[in-house]
Amino acid sequence: MSWPRRQLLAVMGSAATVLGGCTNRQERSGPPGPPPQFSTESVFSYTHLQASGNRVVEGRGGINAVTPVDIEIEGKPKWLLAAGETDSYWTVVTADGTATTHRVSGETSEQVVDHGSVSTPPLGYQSKGSTGIIDAPVDCAEYSHPVVINNGLLYVASDGDVVIWRDDEPTRLEVRAPVDARIVRVDDGQYAVYGQRTDRYRHGALGDTIEASSLVIVDTDAERIAREIELDAPTVFEGFSPMVADLDSDGSAELITTVADSDAGARIRAYGTDGRELSTGPVYGPGWRHQLCVAPFGPDAGSELAVVRKPHVDRTVEFYRLTDTGLEVVATQQGYASHTYGSRTLDGAVAGDLDGDGRTELLAPTVDQWTLAALHRVENGVQEAWALDLGGLLTTNVTGVALADDRLAVGAGASGHVRVWQG
Repeated sequence: MSWPRRQLLAVMGSAATVLGGCTNRQERSGPPGPPPQFSTESVFSYTHLQASGNRVVEGRGGINAVTPVDIEIEGKPKWLLAAGETDSYWTVVTADGTATTHRVSGETSEQVVDHGSVSTPPLGYQSKGSTGIIDAPVDCAEYSHPVVINNGLLYVASDGDVVIWRDDEPTRLEVRAPVDARIVRVDDGQYAVYGQRTDRYRHGALGDTIEASSLVIVDTDAERIAREIELDAPTVFEGFSPMVADLDSDGSAELITTVADSDAGARIRAYGTDGRELSTGPVYGPGWRHQLCVAPFGPDAGSELAVVRKPHVDRTVEFYRLTDTGLEVVATQQGYASHTYGSRTLDGAVAGDLDGDGRTELLAPTVDQWTLAALHRVENGVQEAWALDLGGLLTTNVTGVALADDRLAVGAGASGHVRVWQG
């Protein structure tokens, strides 16, 4: 069970009194007092699964062979967070910003927490057997959420500053981040965020016509900007955050981005964590590329990046490899729509060993968004291995959680319910 949102959270101390939901966020009024503190045993739940932004769930599945459990929801599910150990816990945030948490055990579910109104997009936590959602600081950007760092919080403010909040006087870094920028973890004390917002590329596919023109690495230990990569006009970074993952299997992470402009269109670009541009993928004309996840998709279990090229037009899954010769598309498959035009829900797919066969699948929505299809990479391309019926039109992100005994669970919301497959 979790603490009600209106009460002081024991794990957060008195700082809960200075936090508010998104309806109370201000243009520039930094939070007074100390930040919330979390136990080292706390586990955090992101809509994009990992703190790095990589949408991969650990464990082994069998979800293709189980009877799904439907969690009935009052209202339209919009956001979904997953957590758990032996059982799985699903925090559902509806379109009106209210949240409940439900436990799925075996083939049944029960509501265990009513959180009331919460900050969105949500960031969840489990601590000492309790489940909660972290309230955004009063000046947090409207379409972003804080992340927990050592002894404090890190977040994008509504004025575009990145705020390191560890004491009564938070440190503010002038980044000019978009209001929908999400912060992702690079390494201990190192975080990445998009900055230098601009309207020079007015595509509008992701909720507004403001994008970023720089990629910033923040050092939270030194409380400074460690590096900034700036794009020349007319290009921008189209997305809410870079993805941090080891794409070339060399033991070091890369920063994976989507770079776009109105003339050439979008392409995938990889940077080293030191800011060096490593490689840029091909361009196929105007449109967006939705980068999803890096996992051992390859027929040889090599690391590949899964992308949906133009999810509103081409609806084509692409798999990329970063090799000595560059960033190459090695396989494609048509028929998948991981995003709805204008939506700020970008977490529309998940990867993992979902059927327990020792291989990694990409689970992505089909064009009608009533089905999640499991895609295998094979020697001659891509194969659809099996599919899951959502029982309605997809309305949330797709997420999952690793459970005890090397099991996993995956869930997604449709109109009036959340459907969970628990291996």
